Amino acid sequence: MTSVFSFRTFLAAVVLALLAAMPVMAQVPGTGTNYETRLSGLENEMRGLNGKLEQMEFSIRRIDQGLQRLQGDMDARLTKLESAPPPAATPSAPPPPAASAAPPGEAPQAIGGAAVPPAEAKGSLGALKIQNGKVTGGFNNPKATPLPATPPDYGLTVQEQYDRAFGLLRQANYDDAEKAFKTFIDKNPKDKLVDNAKYWYAETLYVRGKFDASAPAFADAWQQNPQGSKAADSLLKLAMSLGGLDKTKDACVALGELKSKYPNASPTLRARANEERTKLKCAAQ
Repeated sequence: MTSVFSFRTFLAAVVLALLAAMPVMAQVPGTGTNYETRLSGLENEMRGLNGKLEQMEFSIRRIDQGLQRLQGDMDARLTKLESAPPPAATPSAPPPPAASAAPPGEAPQAIGGAAVPPAEAKGSLGALKIQNGKVTGGFNNPKATPLPATPPDYGLTVQEQYDRAFGLLRQANYDDAEKAFKTFIDKNPKDKLVDNAKYWYAETLYVRGKFDASAPAFADAWQQNPQGSKAADSLLKLAMSLGGLDKTKDACVALGELKSKYPNASPTLRARANEERTKLKCAAQ
């Protein structure tokens, strides 16, 4: 972990040095025109390096948790072994004749007039009893804390995260697509793809008839960017979701807003909006 933080300190020092040199660069002929391009490139490189550092930190945490679990297990075993009494020394003697196994429920057979008790051993696993070829007794089987699951989008770029979510939607895997788009929106709230992600997130709810959830989701997608590429589509689906909730008046208001704000929407979208007005018996506007 120290090496990761040292690397971050080094990167921060490099960026500060570059920022300090920027006024000088602006005075050198030919550098002023490329200033914004170089600064944008440095920012992109810093974002990429930060992503790699986060991946390294996640991997180091997993390794550290595994080592701590292994060390704790080894310490517990050594403590039990050290506290166990040493085995008593027995004089060497010829092995006794083997006794035939007693049927279940019967006492062990006697050898030379003495009953043979079941073999018993006490150790780190508890009291063990061996009888009739079966082992019984108290076994101590502690369950270690499981390692955190690796996120499905771990290590993916922003575009790859979006493509993965959209691929699940194409496969009609709406449950996982909903989760993937929600995760994308939470992780990349200012990315250029978030407008589309919010629309398709709402779509995963709409296609399953969850109108009470899709209506606010489409409203949020529209309000996110009323001039975005999915704004008119979001407003139409908001009206359709409201219609599914029998909120006819609100649905007609949304359709009227769609007609007035997006007169240049695609012919297909305008046709669907007219169908919804007829279906909901909206007043002529």
